Amino acid sequence: MRNWPPALIAHLQLPVTTTCRLLKVTLHDGRVYGMTTLDRDVIYQGVTYSAYTGLDPSVIATDSGLSVDNGEGFSLLAEELGDGITRRMIAAGELDDAQWVMMMVNWADLSMGHGLLDAGDIGEVKIEQRQAYTIELVSYVMRLRQPIGGLDSRTCRATFGNPAEGQLGCGVNAEALWLYGTVTGVSTSEPRRVFADSAQLITPQPIPGRVQWLTGQNAARNRLYQVEAYSSVSGTIALIEALPYDVQPGDTFRIRPDCAKTLAACKSYGNVLNMKAEPYIPVGDGLETSTPSAQIPGGVLGSEVVD
Repeated sequence: MRNWPPALIAHLQLPVTTTCRLLKVTLHDGRVYGMTTLDRDVIYQGVTYSAYTGLDPSVIATDSGLSVDNGEGFSLLAEELGDGITRRMIAAGELDDAQWVMMMVNWADLSMGHGLLDAGDIGEVKIEQRQAYTIELVSYVMRLRQPIGGLDSRTCRATFGNPAEGQLGCGVNAEALWLYGTVTGVSTSEPRRVFADSAQLITPQPIPGRVQWLTGQNAARNRLYQVEAYSSVSGTIALIEALPYDVQPGDTFRIRPDCAKTLAACKSYGNVLNMKAEPYIPVGDGLETSTPSAQIPGGVLGSEVVD
């Protein structure tokens, strides 16, 4: 049962109402963006819900069981206004791990409070015809359906750089490993993947490694890109995944080594006690795993015929 303010419930019983929906999106770094279905801005609880980009929400499917409630929100990109969600933010992954809350209010009398329609995590975000975007609104019930932990693994299950506590705790201070650089050259054939900083030559090579962009079109607060190759002679860096936009000379970034998730890697960081893995699990050789029970004792498969 939803706990709505009595004044708002009484207003909904009237023949004519002055209600609208508000959608609040909170990004991973704490930034908040608001959108409304009304044709004018609504300022509620310190957040401005913009009518400039607008909001067209779908019906949120829900039931009394543990099935996942979900819906969609359709809104315009704030490219010209500059005070809303933009195409660059979506391409850079800034809506990853974002959360949403949808409310109903009486815009003519906000003192009535609000009714909570639903809340949850932002799912897939799609850009529509370069002018608008659709965000998937997934309720918190999805978290209850996510598997936690695992039976066993030869490689570490921890998230590199996390505090040691918890199921994904690592214990290594990854923040101390960052090195800062500025792009001095960009590949003409792969400008979204290969670039160089000739002034920053790193030894040993940061492979595996991570890159985070600090300035430029690819700058994102919570997006790290994997390093595929690095040259300690020229300072050339190749990423596994292509960036949303071309790298430009002068863009700043930071780079650090990552963890290979193996026992040897944990030893190199002096962090074996926090390794979330079972590296000594015995495994069969390639012949046994490809053709079970086919190997002949004392010989090679196919070397003799057994009646």
